[in-house]
Formats: sequence, C-alpha cells, structure tokens
Amino acid sequence: MYQSKKINDESYVAIQSLYKAAFNQEKSLEFVATKYNTSMFGLKNIGILAESESGEFAAYYGVFPVVLRYKDSDHLIAQSGDTMTSPNHQKKGLFVRLAQETYELCKTQGIKMVYGFPNENSFPGFQKKLNWVFNDFMQKFTFTVGTIPFCELASKVAAIQPLYDSYAKMRVKKYTIPTSDKIIKQFSDESAKGEIKKDSNFFDYKLNSKNVYLVHYGGFTMLIKVGPHLHIGAVEKIQSSQTNHLLRAIKKLAIKLGCKKIISLVSKNHWLHDCLTTCHKAEDSLPIGFFVIDQSIDYKSIQFTLADYDTF
Repeated sequence: MYQSKKINDESYVAIQSLYKAAFNQEKSLEFVATKYNTSMFGLKNIGILAESESGEFAAYYGVFPVVLRYKDSDHLIAQSGDTMTSPNHQKKGLFVRLAQETYELCKTQGIKMVYGFPNENSFPGFQKKLNWVFNDFMQKFTFTVGTIPFCELASKVAAIQPLYDSYAKMRVKKYTIPTSDKIIKQFSDESAKGEIKKDSNFFDYKLNSKNVYLVHYGGFTMLIKVGPHLHIGAVEKIQSSQTNHLLRAIKKLAIKLGCKKIISLVSKNHWLHDCLTTCHKAEDSLPIGFFVIDQSIDYKSIQFTLADYDTF
C-alpha cells in the first residue's frame, strides 16, 4: 500500500532522494527548489509523491507549469517532468497511478494541457495507459567544430567540471546581456498559432538554471546552455537568408567554449527548422506528446524549441 501526497516545499528532500535512487544523480536542494519554483507562471509544486507503508519515498510524478500563447491568448499548460520510481518499488503501477492523480490535480488548478517528450522506456506507458496523443518527433540538428573538447571532457570527469563551468562563465561574460522588453520581443514568432510564451517570466526562470546564458554574439541573440555540449535553446527570429551567418556565429562561439558539438532541437513547424534544413539534415529525436484537457486547443499547431524542455 502506498500513500499519495501532493508535494509542497518540504517535499524537496524526498525528490532529492529519488533523483539519487532512481537515476543515481546527486542533486542539491537548491537545484530542486529552483527547478520547482514555477510560481512566476501562476502555480508551483504540481505533482504527487508516493510513500510506502514504512515511510520510504517510493515514486514521484509531476509537471512544470508554463504559459502557452495560443491564438494571441495566454493559457496555463504544463510539461510532464521528473518521473521517478525507486528501484525497490518498481512494477507496482505507481507511474500510471501518480500520473493520473497529477492530471486530476491539473484539472482542478486550471491547467489546460500537459505536454512532454517521453523516451523509449516511458513512451509505451504514456501512449497505452495514459491516453496521450502524439503527432511528431522533435528534430535534432547536430553540428561539429574543430576544437579541444574541454566541455565534453569536463562532463566525463567530475573533478574538473567546476573548473570548466567557471571557464565557460568567464568566456561568455562579455557576450551576456540583460533581459529587456526589446530583447524578449525578438524571440516571439508572430506567425505562430501556438508556442511556449517567451516573456520575462520565461527568461527569468530559465536563466536561474546553471550554465544557461542569454547572449548576443556575432550579431545574433540566443539563449544557450553550456554542457555537455553547446545547446541552442532559442534564437531571436531571423530571416532564412541569415542562416549561414547564424551558424558561423554559433560555431565560433562553440570554439571559444571548447564545445566540439552544437545541438539544436526544434519541432518541424518551428521557423528555425525551416532555416536549418536549408543547409543541414536533421534526425528524429524524442516524440512530442500531449495529454489534452481543453479540447479547444489544437495541440498539433504548437511549436517547440530546446528551451521548452524542463531539462534546459
């Protein structure tokens, strides 16, 4: 028997322990608190924790609220994230149970849709047991440059990771820029029917994460994450004719940071996908899925970038 509990700020210790038990990942309480503080979007702590009869933290399922701009109106939706089950409590049906309980919580809180990018292990459960709908795959663009791969090396050797993080921060410092209404507006796609709203709340939330920077480099403004590669989370809206210039700037930045690989993820209906496919071939990445609560929202029209992932 397991007891379900809606999480609150005091639950972060339990979530921290499940990161370790389920993924063997050491996460600080500061990391958990920062990631789970989505109050700028209107809600926080939307998830259910399962405890065993002995009081052991058994499993967790939750979502991260965010704002969707759809047909020029704002709607509260959420991304599915941090599905965790302790090895001692697997195959007990906790994933499905906690997900269903979380979706009921979402309905009471006014969340109109849950989206996510499940991996091959969790995909069957979302599709067959949780009635998710899927319409496509995220597209992964990978570029390589000739450089000493300090970034990739640091991700494999824990002892030098802090040194590299300091190095990367120093290297991008002269290119980092503060958020402003003028800068933020450059990331909006007025032609998009649906997109995760890139407003000041969005940028404030993302820039609270480690190794995430808003930079202006080579004439382009980008939201990037450094490690284990150079990840391009979002780019200001550009014309297709500027694509080669953008790629040259990104590659130069990667060389400065010692990143051998550059990774960008976008949905096929995103304008950046159209630009990048003119000079590079993408590969299918994770599937794009939805648990639709408000049927008036056309989930197929929503476009995504890497910055829309909870892991960015």
